[in-house]
Amino acid sequence: MSRKFAGAIGTYALLFLATLLTLIPVIWMVSTSLKPADQVFTYPVEWLPRSVHWDNYTSALTARPFFLYLANSVLQSLISMVISVVLCSAAGYSFAHFRFWGRDVMFVLVLSTLMIPFEVIAVPLYLQVFAWGWLNTYHGLILPTALSAIGIFIMRQYLMGIPADFIESARMDGASELQILFRVIWPLSTPAMSAVAIFSFVYTWNSYLWPLLVVNQDSLRTLPLGMSLFANELTVSYNRIMAVAVFGALPLVALFLALQRSFVRGIVLTGLREG
Repeated sequence: MSRKFAGAIGTYALLFLATLLTLIPVIWMVSTSLKPADQVFTYPVEWLPRSVHWDNYTSALTARPFFLYLANSVLQSLISMVISVVLCSAAGYSFAHFRFWGRDVMFVLVLSTLMIPFEVIAVPLYLQVFAWGWLNTYHGLILPTALSAIGIFIMRQYLMGIPADFIESARMDGASELQILFRVIWPLSTPAMSAVAIFSFVYTWNSYLWPLLVVNQDSLRTLPLGMSLFANELTVSYNRIMAVAVFGALPLVALFLALQRSFVRGIVLTGLREG
């Protein structure tokens, strides 16, 4: 056996192991969603249900206004994603191709916010939203968390690879900075924008703490908040929670499959840019 062939076998073995470890929570989620409550925590672990209980899905989707929560999550995530892509691309363009005093210091400050957990700023952010009268509103739910430092970083690193000659040519033709952003930068940065879109959508979709703080009306609850309603001080209905989680994971899978190629290309090319 050649050394190259042995190395390939080792690589694929590691990839298979990593894939298996990644899929174990998914397998457990789907399996639990089909089990009765008394089989969820059996020992040893039963990966396959003894009998399939599809009624877990029926009861989970009808016990609460599931589709209302789903619609709220979709609306929140889509709007947040669009805002994030627009603002992060504009900020990334500024950091990559504008020369102004304090630019690098400002960029470092933006990156430094990645070290601050959201829980640290949640209370002051809540007080500000309360002062503006944004509690129990869609804009209070969406706007405070729409912009991300990681999105600015991805766009800035990617846009640094776009030759400045393209931008200067557009300026010489009389294009404004907004026209350059929309007609030059956006068409050339689709991979990075796809990466920012996926990161933003997934983060917002999985967000629990912020909706919990600013929303107490059932008509505005998102899917994570709806899932928490299956738990109380006496019991936790894990099988129904997993049934809702299966449905909740489908939009994320669909989005990633739709943007997979651009996402991977954007991440790879972003990592190759020098700061």
